[in-house]
Amino acid sequence: MQETKVLHKKKVIAPKLRFNGFDEKWIIKNLGEIFQINAGGDIDNNHVSPIKTEKYKYPIYANAEKNKGFYAYSDIYKIEEGAITIAGRGVNIGIAHARDHKFYPIVRLLVLIPKKNENIYFAEYAINRINLFPESTGVPQLTVPQVSGYTISIPSIPEQEKIASFLSAVDEKIQLLTRKKQLLEQYKKGVMQQLFSDKLRFKDENGKAYPRWEEKKLGEIGDTFNGLTGKTKEHFGEGKPYIQYMQIFANAKIDITKCGLVQIDKNENQPRVEYGDIFFTTSSETPNEIGTCSVLLDTTEEMYLNSFCFGFRANSLEQLVPNFAAYLFRNEIFREKIIRLAQGSTRYNMSKVQFLKLKIALPNSKEQKKIADFLSAIDVKIESLSKQINQTQNFKKGLLQQMFV
Repeated sequence: MQETKVLHKKKVIAPKLRFNGFDEKWIIKNLGEIFQINAGGDIDNNHVSPIKTEKYKYPIYANAEKNKGFYAYSDIYKIEEGAITIAGRGVNIGIAHARDHKFYPIVRLLVLIPKKNENIYFAEYAINRINLFPESTGVPQLTVPQVSGYTISIPSIPEQEKIASFLSAVDEKIQLLTRKKQLLEQYKKGVMQQLFSDKLRFKDENGKAYPRWEEKKLGEIGDTFNGLTGKTKEHFGEGKPYIQYMQIFANAKIDITKCGLVQIDKNENQPRVEYGDIFFTTSSETPNEIGTCSVLLDTTEEMYLNSFCFGFRANSLEQLVPNFAAYLFRNEIFREKIIRLAQGSTRYNMSKVQFLKLKIALPNSKEQKKIADFLSAIDVKIESLSKQINQTQNFKKGLLQQMFV
């Protein structure tokens, strides 16, 4: 059992970064000194509703990771507004959430009720800076005595409120950017479904419709090639770049900065990859991951492919435009076709022969380029939002390191 961290003497300290007008030292206290701590229990199913109504209006919280532990709604509540919950078990163990409303805690969810007038949002940030993951040989679980013994540093109530308000504004910005990104991803997904189901069409520069898409077998527009052969562990770690299995999973377009290295003898007849090649995974633990693809849009002079993958090379880059291929082979309509090729029980594989028999509908090269440019522009916006989210999260991380002790 983890040793309880009891503080017999209150210590005083101060953070590196503070708002103007605050110079009092912070006090270190045990959580058990600041909060009354209890654990949630069970609730009768008669008091539970999956939807919110005028009667069932109080949220039920558990130790779940999704939606801050939200489980359902109840017609009764156990805890008044102004409390904090800490997940006592599961993947979300040790994570605190401030609750500014009445609620019902279940399945050993830990509830912290301030003994005095403490800012619950400040406390949420302070508690989440603690590593509350218990050391255990069994199923990890936090108990009331364990949490009671942990310590946090607290300033005066006005300073708590100032810090909590500022960090909440940063969190709101992160949430706003995240929501924008989600909406843009949903929009892109919807557009792709319409494009590849022939419900949405582009027009040429004169406002005329492009020719109808032509359905062809993959074997009619290109051929497959294998990855590396005859290599052992000793051959990897230095030498020529090769595209790794996880690079294909990671993105629709290969990031060549993530390549591995492999020793290639000048007399070896290993297939090299080229600009516009499309790579597919041939083996996976689940059928839904089989045949995941990525396209090579940037190359070095000499590059190879992992042995657990295969490549597809079009007969002409005009017939299958590389940027367009990156979207074509990752859209849901094609994914449904390729998943059906998965064979196996514990490990799934795909036949290249059957792969080449798959049919796809292709627009002409001009429409392919227009579609690729349109979807690429959305990707640029999504990537920009991702960077803004990461920057804001790093900014918050820096603040937490300097504004707390």
